[in-house]
Amino acid sequence: MIFANTGYAKIYKWVDENGKVHFSDRKDHTVEQELVNVKPGSSTWLRFDIRIRTVDVELSEQEHQRIVDGVNNVYEFFDRVLSFDMYQTVPVNILIFRDSAAYRQYLIRNNRGSVAASYGLYIPSEHQIVVYVHEERNLTFETIKHEVSHAVVDNIVPYAPAWLNEGLAEQMETLERDESGLYFERHPVNQWVVAQARKQGRLADIGDFLKLPSDKWLHSDRSGRSNVRAQAGQFVYFLLSNPTRRSFVVRLMHNFNRGDRTLSYYLVDDNYVGGVAMLGLDWTRWLYDQGDPMVRL
Repeated sequence: MIFANTGYAKIYKWVDENGKVHFSDRKDHTVEQELVNVKPGSSTWLRFDIRIRTVDVELSEQEHQRIVDGVNNVYEFFDRVLSFDMYQTVPVNILIFRDSAAYRQYLIRNNRGSVAASYGLYIPSEHQIVVYVHEERNLTFETIKHEVSHAVVDNIVPYAPAWLNEGLAEQMETLERDESGLYFERHPVNQWVVAQARKQGRLADIGDFLKLPSDKWLHSDRSGRSNVRAQAGQFVYFLLSNPTRRSFVVRLMHNFNRGDRTLSYYLVDDNYVGGVAMLGLDWTRWLYDQGDPMVRL
């Protein structure tokens, strides 16, 4: 048995008498459990070389390094926080255009015109992230981290529900590192959108939110008339901002990693202490003060 480093979630697996597989972060001595998805104590983080190509735009040395650091921070988050083996490199190459017009032309030429209004795009078949340089250049770097998160989830957790996939990507936009390690901050746009939706009575009940199938969630998001993306981002921020809830996210992600296609509502109800009803209460209470403005990981 391999034991995890301090800071890693210990995930226990067991099979009940009906053949159903269960995962938990709590040791139960009444059943035979297996400790899974942890890393050896000697493990150290290994940064990846990131391939970046630009078209009619020049990046400064500092901007290039910022992209490399941002991508590695996202990889490290999935490795250290969510306990996935990121030593198996998720192949990603980054293509950066000078402006939105050149970006849209590229997408249209590649038969992706329907998403031409996006800030960036991850193309799974090519393992490619395509973005353009925004007038507010900081948004370019945030978009790259967002799309890297999609690349990771597409490669290692392809059955993750859309709300969790998009919520993680939204939160990765604010992921940074200092001398103390990884941290993220509130997503200001998502915070504002959710606050307005809540004030106007348009914020979905969390049970209804979790019951929404991925195809309907994506349709709602792409309609441009929905706040599901902002709610997903804030909901994931809420989950990651507390160690107990963070362990719950780890369990949820590893369930999907193993191919579980159960609607997330039922997985949440089975795995969250108190079920969806308690989760809804915790979420409602959290919305009043939004928790800490910065979360250390």
